[in-house]
Amino acid sequence: MSILRKGRHINCISFFISLVCIIPFLLNSTVIEAKDSKKSVLYISSYNENLESVPEQISGIKSILEPEEIHLDIEYMDMNRFRTEENEKLFYNILEYKLSNLDPYDAIIVGDDAALQFAMKYQEQLFKDIPVIFLGINNIDTAVVASRNKYFTGIIESTDLEENIKIARKFNPEATKVIAIVDNTLPGLGNKEQFYLTRNNIRDIEYGHINASDYTFEELEGILENIENDTILLYLSMYVDRTGAYIDIKDAVKMLKEHTHIPVYRAEVGGVGAGILGGKMVSYSESGRIAAKMVMEYLNGKPIESISMITKSPNSYVFDYNIIKKYDIDEKLIPADAIIINQKTSFYEENKQLVITTLLIIGLLIIFSVILSFDNIKRRIIEKALKESHDQLSDANEELSATEEELRAQYQTIQEHLEKIEILNHKNEFLAYHDYLTNLPNRMSFIHKLQSELEANHRGAILILDLDNFKGINDTLGHVYGDMVLKEVADRLSSLVSQKVFLSRIGGDEFVILLSEDDKNEIIKYIELIREQFQKSFILKNKENYIQFSIGICRFPEDCSDANQLIMNADTAMYKAKLSGKDNYVFYHDEMKEELRKKSEIEGILRQAFREDGFLLHYQPQVDVNTGEIASFEALLRLKDFNISPGVFIGVAEEIGLIVDIGRWVTKEVINQLVRWREQGYPLKTVSLNYSNRQLRDVDYIPFLNNLLVSNGLDPEYIEIEITESSLLEESLQTLEFLDRLKELGVKIALDDFGIGYSSINYLSYIPANKVKLDKSLSDKFLGVHNSSVIDSIIALAHGLELEITAEGIEEYNQFIRLKEAGCDYIQGYLFSRPVGVDEIEKVYGTNLIESLNNA
Repeated sequence: MSILRKGRHINCISFFISLVCIIPFLLNSTVIEAKDSKKSVLYISSYNENLESVPEQISGIKSILEPEEIHLDIEYMDMNRFRTEENEKLFYNILEYKLSNLDPYDAIIVGDDAALQFAMKYQEQLFKDIPVIFLGINNIDTAVVASRNKYFTGIIESTDLEENIKIARKFNPEATKVIAIVDNTLPGLGNKEQFYLTRNNIRDIEYGHINASDYTFEELEGILENIENDTILLYLSMYVDRTGAYIDIKDAVKMLKEHTHIPVYRAEVGGVGAGILGGKMVSYSESGRIAAKMVMEYLNGKPIESISMITKSPNSYVFDYNIIKKYDIDEKLIPADAIIINQKTSFYEENKQLVITTLLIIGLLIIFSVILSFDNIKRRIIEKALKESHDQLSDANEELSATEEELRAQYQTIQEHLEKIEILNHKNEFLAYHDYLTNLPNRMSFIHKLQSELEANHRGAILILDLDNFKGINDTLGHVYGDMVLKEVADRLSSLVSQKVFLSRIGGDEFVILLSEDDKNEIIKYIELIREQFQKSFILKNKENYIQFSIGICRFPEDCSDANQLIMNADTAMYKAKLSGKDNYVFYHDEMKEELRKKSEIEGILRQAFREDGFLLHYQPQVDVNTGEIASFEALLRLKDFNISPGVFIGVAEEIGLIVDIGRWVTKEVINQLVRWREQGYPLKTVSLNYSNRQLRDVDYIPFLNNLLVSNGLDPEYIEIEITESSLLEESLQTLEFLDRLKELGVKIALDDFGIGYSSINYLSYIPANKVKLDKSLSDKFLGVHNSSVIDSIIALAHGLELEITAEGIEEYNQFIRLKEAGCDYIQGYLFSRPVGVDEIEKVYGTNLIESLNNA
């Protein structure tokens, strides 16, 4: 039995051994063949051999290793079908058994992200002091982290998404948006991140994506049917749907072919020739060859740490000629070095040499025949010419008169065509400088106008106006309806255009205004005029919408005198207005750049912390006022290695969308801690989790939470979700349904920061809450000698609605006494304990904190 076949045999046996728990017995009885002395390499694939990229990677690796007589073993993780911790553990057990019973490998090659993460996670246990060469990596951050380890290097799979979008726009210059098909698999998430990174260099087209894991495949077919010709469609990843159903690339391509009416572009192998147009693609076989060459460099004596990671993928254009003809794509636009499949060759191209030889022979025969008959032909031609010349002379006069009339008619036609051409030229010129949807001047016109103002040393300001929550209109009512709203917005803004106001649309829902005025008061007056235009609702197709906007303002020459920098500054100010609650305007100032720099730095810290287990939880007790016992805890998120306030980094996490993943991590960690306390014999107490506005849109959170509770045998009453007033500002049916579903699950709900907003009483009337948490500011303000009756009224009101009351931020003993007299249920604050780690909490878990305070 060969070593490779034996490795696979052991692989299968280990699977069944793991299930019946008799590994020790078979380990003692299994005979392992001695491996020969030649060099050997292990290739670990994230997937299985049925995925099209995998055989190509293996083919490339073998083309380098086999001529050098390097032995290659192959193991498949099969993570495209079984992405579970159980599968990973099983694969670990199998590989551990194999490695412990065979001679060590000289090098390891890992294919794609899951295999790289596995190698990084278990390096010490499985691959200590063995070089690991990776290929096919989508997640650039993971590859960079791996390359810092002296035993890791390899080649990144950087799909040329930007080049594919650019070539697609050449093929379809009328496209206004680009949509990527992704899913929730590891490659899908990496593809989605790379897709949105291209927006940094391509800003004049609308970006969006379709997550196949948000729908069933049947629902996805309906969505694909409705994609119109103004869209560039990129197929990146479509393996798993909402139900967990899996399809391979072949079936995904079949679905795209049958349910799309536009070309489908792809940056990876699979589908070209079966219905996909193609694009600039990664060559997996070439990636395999490069990785194998790195192995050979190491085996030939080069230290592994001196072999640098390669960040440029070997990509090339590949297109299907049938799809090119189907969508009437101009072949002149196709890059000269592109590979064209399904293109039929002509008879001449197939038999070029034979055709040339035959033509030479025929040519010689013709020349010989011409020479023999030349004199005879010449004589006959002269005789015929003399006869015809006489006839032609007689007809010439008649033709001259007819030709003159014909020339007059042709002249008239030419004049009419010249007039039409002049009209058409005027209309292309118009489209070059105006927005196709609203007919407003476009970005190019605005830049020219702004540049002329700057060159003339005029003073003024530019205002970038962005509609708030316009994406919601597009998502719920459709892009056609959204275009109608944009036209109406343009009409209302146009009513304010004057000699001092130049209006243009620069893309999407962004409008930019050039104001020949730099006085702040005058600018604010103009903004109020815009507000008046938006006070009236937008009624289109019997649907009523109220539109709000955010404005960023940058003045010249006070803030800047460069056109592009002015626009960037105004955009920065507009972004600041969005962060401050939208429906607002902000003037640019230089400190904003530093704020953005700090935000970017914190974003990097958060992403690294999420990848590398950089978070931890502290717990703060909530004390029963009457008994002094700890009734519950609030879980509070902290960074392990950075002293950054949660008040700072939580906001950044919400902005970048990472708060959803962090929220799920907190939920899982809290439930794990409750299970640990239960196993240690502690009586369980409720733990409350903070929940943000963005998390309220995480529709899959409730099944996620329920699955954790059920799998750990934990009662939902031990989980309390805290929501703030600010998260309810955008009151919607979806929010209420979400909270009702939480309540039906058995989870408790608390309204946090009560009293800092304007509609708190109103919220209590419809939110399915169990508890109200009084904000610290209320206690500080209304627990004095003369105004404490306010707190009495609030507590009485909450109790009247059958709600419990927790007072937050209590630091002084007299506040505690006054709250107890008012009937407050629970106290939370530094008076009893700061938020502390698990070890400190366990020291006071069963302690009467009021008695401890009195005895101190």
